[in-house]
Amino acid sequence: MIDCFIPYNDEETVRRNVAQFRTSKQVNQVFLLARDATLPQVEGCSMLFIDTLESSATLRQMALVAKADYVAIYSKYSPLTIGYGAIDRVLTIAETMDAGMLYSDHYAVKEGELTKAPVIAYQKGSLRNDFDFGSLRFVRTEHLKACANLYINNQWKAAALYELTLFVSRQTTPIYYINEYLYTEDETDLRKSGERQFDYVDPRNRDVQIEMEQVCTEHLKQIDAYVSPDDVTDISFGGSSFPVEASVIIPVKNRKKTIEDAIMSAMSQKTRFSYNIIVVDNHSTDGTTEIITRLANYDSRVVHIIPERNDLGIGGCWNMAIQDSRCGRFAIQLDSDDLYSRESTLQMVVDKFYEEHCAMVIGSYRMCDFNLRTLPPGIIDHKEWTDENGRNNALRINGLGAPRAFYTPLLRQIGVPNTSYGEDYALGLAFSRRYRIGRIFDVVYLCRRWEGNSDAALSPERVNQNNYYKDQLRTIELTARQHLNRFWNVRATQQDVDAFFENQLALWPEVGERYRNLAVQTKNFAIGGKTLIVQHNPTRMVSTGAKIDKETIRNRQCFLCDMNRPTVQYGIALNHRFQMLINPFPILRRHFTIPLRKHTAQQILPYYSDMLDFAERLDRMFIFYNGPLCGASAPDHMHFQAGPKEQLPTNCLSRHFEIRAKTKDEMIARFRQVYEKLPIISDEIEPRMNVLTWKEDVEFVSIVIPRTKHRPDCYEAEGEMQMMISPGALDMAGLIIVPRTEDFNRITSEQAECIIKECGA
Repeated sequence: MIDCFIPYNDEETVRRNVAQFRTSKQVNQVFLLARDATLPQVEGCSMLFIDTLESSATLRQMALVAKADYVAIYSKYSPLTIGYGAIDRVLTIAETMDAGMLYSDHYAVKEGELTKAPVIAYQKGSLRNDFDFGSLRFVRTEHLKACANLYINNQWKAAALYELTLFVSRQTTPIYYINEYLYTEDETDLRKSGERQFDYVDPRNRDVQIEMEQVCTEHLKQIDAYVSPDDVTDISFGGSSFPVEASVIIPVKNRKKTIEDAIMSAMSQKTRFSYNIIVVDNHSTDGTTEIITRLANYDSRVVHIIPERNDLGIGGCWNMAIQDSRCGRFAIQLDSDDLYSRESTLQMVVDKFYEEHCAMVIGSYRMCDFNLRTLPPGIIDHKEWTDENGRNNALRINGLGAPRAFYTPLLRQIGVPNTSYGEDYALGLAFSRRYRIGRIFDVVYLCRRWEGNSDAALSPERVNQNNYYKDQLRTIELTARQHLNRFWNVRATQQDVDAFFENQLALWPEVGERYRNLAVQTKNFAIGGKTLIVQHNPTRMVSTGAKIDKETIRNRQCFLCDMNRPTVQYGIALNHRFQMLINPFPILRRHFTIPLRKHTAQQILPYYSDMLDFAERLDRMFIFYNGPLCGASAPDHMHFQAGPKEQLPTNCLSRHFEIRAKTKDEMIARFRQVYEKLPIISDEIEPRMNVLTWKEDVEFVSIVIPRTKHRPDCYEAEGEMQMMISPGALDMAGLIIVPRTEDFNRITSEQAECIIKECGA
């Protein structure tokens, strides 16, 4: 039933350990894992010579020789005592539960004293490579062999057992936790919990961590929970007004010894912006309240909040602070035990937000004692975070760094879990799912360790409770990312779009009314054998009158970004990059906007192939594009628009190019030729143009309309000479939109023709 693999370092210990396994008649073979070829043979055992216990080479050797249904893997060189009937018990449970891997609680001998060493149940979010299975685990042999064969080219020195664990977790057979004390081991790591928690950021372990990251990233790809570095939404910070630019948030309860230092550290910051310090005093009883009151009377920047509720953890205190009307645009952490390490910390954090358009910023800190003397491991900079893979690696590690800072409107949307442990980690995971996290690798924070810290020396039960909670957070986040990926992997059909349109009208009565009342007035002008249609559409003043100068764009919130849209305005995925939204200010009977997931400027060339895909799949629609200064009211966010083919205008009066081809590749090649021949004005990023694309029988068709002007002279004129007309793709193709009644009543065919030709090339 079972083959056993036991590390071999000294003969006396290994003979004792072999005898422990041999007490069960279920044991088939015993293999000794030896790094030293001079070690003596042990009767009844086979020797496997290895490099390390955790290497790929060792795993493959084990897979090659294992013959029984299960293997037992012991991962320590120290003495092991198998509990009475323990192996038989494990195998009975394995067969009953059809388990892929099993592990159990155990006893530990610490400095000669026998203590309980309980572990926790494995869940799909248990992605930590330091998850505590104990030193003895049982693995189904077929999984061991399959993993070794699947990753036969991997040459891990330290990550093979971690890889095996994640491989088993992807199978239908569960990783099963036996809540029984089945063996006893020697515990050699006698450090306190607070001393062990930063092992994973120790620079000496960097090579090991890189291996673990690669294994975890591949696992996330296998279970469709991986997020691409390109799938981030940049934040535009304009639009909302705040009483101050930033707020330092300090939750506190009974920290008389440290709270004044913390507040004074915040008060000493040198910034080019206004900030305040919001201290949420969670019913302190040791004199902390009086200290905060004194400092608030001394400096008006100190906002003292005492909650009415008595059920708040640290996260609940954060929610009280960020929901307060006095909270600034950015909320920046300062724990009541800690200090900012320099006067420029706040300025550096806020600068990082604007430099990278990120939703969250995390700094680096130095571990120190109460008197600011450095403690091991010293600087915690979390350099395992990279722009390329930090968002995925965050699911493997147990923390992201400090201080943590957040864009307040988004933090208000997401909310902080009302706990006093792991709430910061939960936010890091949630923010990194869709948004950019900026990192400061300079030390800007001092984390003081002293006997009053809440995590300085935790009991095994409390450590387990904390670890289980963070695993649970990872499980929730994994599931959320899988849902998000499934959403973006769907390719909506024309039928899906039709159903989506009707659902949006039903959910959004105000917009539904606009579509029902779209029977607008029109004028038809016959010009040079073509019919130019003028549509009176007052609701389009929002777009026609939009200011798109750089200052306005910088100071307004982007209405195409997810977080800034009305909650009722949901989207459906057209591909992994674009989603479709109903246009709330329609020109056409079915009018859609197709924004890119990422907040990036209008530029058609990188996304022209997407335009062709949409035209092919949505066979009853045409797709159109307005360049940054060619009718786009959101030039800072790449998007297309779409409408029904029966309303496609094709009476362009100005110079234009018509591209036709049967294949997408040929269309792309011809479009590029046109694109590269058109001039680019001064510091603009692409030629000025409007583009309309559709599928016509077996051919793709694109109309490219070059532009020289954004708006005609009459737009900026005064008095009776003014006409509020701002041509986009539809206008240039023959459907002129006129929002104002007076302009519609007096426009003539000559004026309409002049406007189009003035803006064309």
